[in-house]
Amino acid sequence: MTLQQMKNILTIAQEGSITKASRILFRAQSNLSNMIREVEKELHITIFDRTPSGVKLTLQGEQFIACAGDIIAKMEKLEQIGKKSEEVYSIGFSVCRASYCVRAVSEWMNHTFDSTQKLSLRLHETNTDEVIEQVLCGESALGIIRLPLFCQNYYHQKLEQKGLCCERLMEFTMMLIMRSDHPMSLLPVISQEDLYRYTEIVHGDQQNLALSMAHINPLLHGTPPRRIYVYDRGSQIDLLQRLPDAYMWVSPIPLDMIDSYGMCIRSCSLSTAVNLDLLIWRKEIMKNPEIQDCRNFLRQYTANLQTDTIQRLKNQYI
Repeated sequence: MTLQQMKNILTIAQEGSITKASRILFRAQSNLSNMIREVEKELHITIFDRTPSGVKLTLQGEQFIACAGDIIAKMEKLEQIGKKSEEVYSIGFSVCRASYCVRAVSEWMNHTFDSTQKLSLRLHETNTDEVIEQVLCGESALGIIRLPLFCQNYYHQKLEQKGLCCERLMEFTMMLIMRSDHPMSLLPVISQEDLYRYTEIVHGDQQNLALSMAHINPLLHGTPPRRIYVYDRGSQIDLLQRLPDAYMWVSPIPLDMIDSYGMCIRSCSLSTAVNLDLLIWRKEIMKNPEIQDCRNFLRQYTANLQTDTIQRLKNQYI
């Protein structure tokens, strides 16, 4: 008996008629009748009773169908294992410019996919408004946006109007990152005058200067006399490593990255604005189990990152 014979008999049982099943299976009625007799003879059972209106399962037939249905389901599951390895899993992320976002996505990939899975992943690092638009149009499945806490109501309304969902990932104040031997690394308190003595590195495509400063302290005014604008994170790291007097305002960064780059992080009393990182998505996307898993992973990852960062900053003063 073959798997196809089991599928044919299951179709006949569902239709209750060899005639109807023959139309669905594109097979002659005589061929289906002969097939039934062959299987019944092979298994020494009677699957169907013939009636004027069609066929009806016998008690043995009901037991056969139950077993056959289970076998067919398991075989289809086995076939999907092979198909899955051939399919290309495609997903897009749009995130604010933050080292932890890239790290979190890569950790989720390691957690979710093995090395044989074909994968097409698009990762966009951009500003908040661009993240929202890319998630809205379906270019990305998930997005991470950053906004000052006092803008929270405005963005919640904006996301709701666009039919997007959101949830809090992390609240934090901006910190300073610099080389471990930077002159400011040993200062007990860092003032605005201290900052203006050194070279600040900033992202060159911030939406506007006012919003950029709002992430740190809305009351801070003016521009440091030495400033370098960068447009990718690779340039940012290289400049921080090579310029002994450079610093940058950052969100929490994985501690192993900080250590591997020979950097340190410092809190600064000038940084008073609370920032909020939100995870955003389209409503229908959460029907996808991989997306649900990614959402849960990102929540746990950011919770651990925030705890580790707070502990590192505390240890600096012990």
